[in-house]
Amino acid sequence: MHILPVLCSLLVSALAEDVPPQFDDGQLTGNGFGIPGINATYDYVIVGGGTAGALAAARLTEHSNATVALVEAGGFYELSNGNVSQLPFRINDWQGSGGSSSWQPLIDWGYFTQPQNNGKKIHYAQGRTFGGSSARNLMMFNRPTKGAYKHWAEKVGDDAYTWENMLKFNTRTMKFSDNSQHRPQNATALYDTAAFSEKGGPLHLTFPGYVFPVSWDAIKAFEALGFKEIPSFTAGALQGWGWWQFSINPETGLRDSSESSFLQQSLGRPGLTTYINTMARKILFSGKKAVGVTVDNYGQQSFNLTARREVIVAAGLWSSPQLLMVSGVGPEETLKRFDIPVLSNLPGVGQGTHDSAAVHGPIWEIEGISTGGWKQPSKMKEAITEFNQHKKGPLTNGGVDVGAFEKIPLANLSKKAQEDLAQYPEDWPEVEFIMQMVDPPAGATGKNYAAMTIRMVGTVSRGNMTISSASNLDPPIIDPNWLRADTDKEVALYALRRARQLWEHIPSKIGKEIYPGASITSDEHLLDLTYDNLDPTHHGTASCSMGKAGDPSAVVDSKGRVFGIKNLRVIDSSTMPLTPPGHTMGPTYGNAEKLVQDILNAYHGLE
Repeated sequence: MHILPVLCSLLVSALAEDVPPQFDDGQLTGNGFGIPGINATYDYVIVGGGTAGALAAARLTEHSNATVALVEAGGFYELSNGNVSQLPFRINDWQGSGGSSSWQPLIDWGYFTQPQNNGKKIHYAQGRTFGGSSARNLMMFNRPTKGAYKHWAEKVGDDAYTWENMLKFNTRTMKFSDNSQHRPQNATALYDTAAFSEKGGPLHLTFPGYVFPVSWDAIKAFEALGFKEIPSFTAGALQGWGWWQFSINPETGLRDSSESSFLQQSLGRPGLTTYINTMARKILFSGKKAVGVTVDNYGQQSFNLTARREVIVAAGLWSSPQLLMVSGVGPEETLKRFDIPVLSNLPGVGQGTHDSAAVHGPIWEIEGISTGGWKQPSKMKEAITEFNQHKKGPLTNGGVDVGAFEKIPLANLSKKAQEDLAQYPEDWPEVEFIMQMVDPPAGATGKNYAAMTIRMVGTVSRGNMTISSASNLDPPIIDPNWLRADTDKEVALYALRRARQLWEHIPSKIGKEIYPGASITSDEHLLDLTYDNLDPTHHGTASCSMGKAGDPSAVVDSKGRVFGIKNLRVIDSSTMPLTPPGHTMGPTYGNAEKLVQDILNAYHGLE
C-alpha cells in the first residue's frame, strides 16, 4: 500500500489491488471530504483530527450509524512533511526547543512558552496535521503503572479508571508484533502477552528492525546499578529496564499514527466527512447546549457545522482549552477581560497543567555506530538500500532501544522533597533514563555519540495557559513552569549524577565526557546547564482536567462532559488530571477509547 493510498484512489480501475476495501465499489475519495464555505449538519462534530480525534471518528463510524464531521486545521503529514515525519530515523527533526528553525509550519502550531528558568522562550511542538502529535512524537509507547491508574480513578471519583477496568480499552487500540524477523538474535525482548489482544488494532506496535550497538552496553550499565529487566513497559509496572516498543508498522518500517491507522481505515465510510485545513474558531450554543462549531479555512470562508448530538473537542493540550475560552467556557475573569460572554465559569480551564521535563544527560563519544555515523553519505546510502529492499535497518530506528525507570530512594532526598513526592503512589517512578543516540555536539571531532537522556516523570511543578485575545488565531499564552519547584530541581540533580554513574559502566565510551564535562560538578553549575538545555517532553496534561463535580480545578467529568454545558465533551490528553509516568501516547489512546465508548453507550441508549 503506497503512502496515503486513499488520496490516489481515482485510479480505481487501473490499480484495483491498491485501493482500500472501502473504495472497491468505485466511490470517489473526494466524496469523503467536506466542502469549504458550505454549512452542513452531522450527528457529531469532532474538533481536531489528532491522536484522540481520528480515533473517535473511526470508532463512532465503525460502531454506529451516526454521521460524523472530523475537522482538522492541518493536512496530511505524509504530503506536508514527506518522509521526515514517516521514517523513524528522522523523528527528532522539527522537535527542537529553539527558534523559528525548530518548527515546520505545515505540521506544527509554532507555540512558544513564556520565559522559563533561563529566560528563554521554548518551542513546544504540537501536531497541526491529521494524526496530531502521534504524527510528531518519538513513537515510544508505554502504559502507566497500576498505582497511577488507581490514583487517576480516585482523583476523578470513578473506578472506570483503575488498571483492571482500563485494560480492555488499552488493549483495544493496537496490534502488537515482536518483529523478530527483522531483529538481531541477541535482541529478544521480554513482553507480556496479556498486555495485548489479538483483536486489537488498527494501530501497530512493535520493536524497530535495527538495534544500535551501544544499547547492549546500556543494558549492562543498568544491571550493574541494580536495575532488573521487566516484561516491557506495558504491563502496569515500570521500575526496571526494558526494550522500548514503538508505534511503527513492522511491514513498512514507517511511523504508524492515528491518521495512518484509524483515519485511513475509516476514510470512505458513508458516515464520515473529513474537513482538511479547516480550523474551528468558536463553539456554537443554544442557551447552555452546544449545537455546532464555526469554522474557516486560513481565516477565510467562515461557515457552520451543526451537531445534532454532540460537539467533541480533541484539539490538543493547548488548543482545546483555548477553543473553550474563546467560546465562553473558562475562568470568568479572563473571559470578561476580552469581552467574551460567559456561558460556564470554569476556573480550571488552562490552569494546573502538568508536564514532565527532559533534561540533557551526559554525552560521550562511543565506539559503535550512532545516528551521526549513519548520516555519513556512504553509510546513509547503505541504510537506504537496506530499508528499500527489506524494510529494516537503521532508518527504522529513531535512536532509542532501551531505557529504565527508577523510584529514588527516600534517603537521597530532603524532607520537603519526600513530602512533595508522597502524593504519588509507591509504584510511580520519578526518573526515566533513555540511552539515546545523538548527533555530534558543536565542536566535536568524532561521528558517533550517545546520551543518557533523563526524563523527569514525577514532577511537582504545575503550569498554566490562557488566551491572548478573543480570537484563537492569536497564539495562547503558555507557561509549563518546568523545574520551578525546588523538589524538581533536587530530583534533576540526583538524576544527572545517577546518569554519570551509568556511564561508568559503559565500556564503549571514548575519551572524556563531552557534556556537561567532568569539571561541571556543583549543584549551581549543573542546574544552570539544565535550564539552558531543557527540552519539552510534550507530555503535558490537565489543561481541561477531569475531576469531580464541585472541584474548582475540574473542567470535565469522568466521561469527558464539560461541566455546566450540555452536549459538549473533551476527549484528548488535556483531560487527564495529571501526566502519568512515562510517555503519554499510550494513555491518550486508552483514555480516548474509554471516552468514545461512553459516547457510543449514550448513542445506543446504554448509559
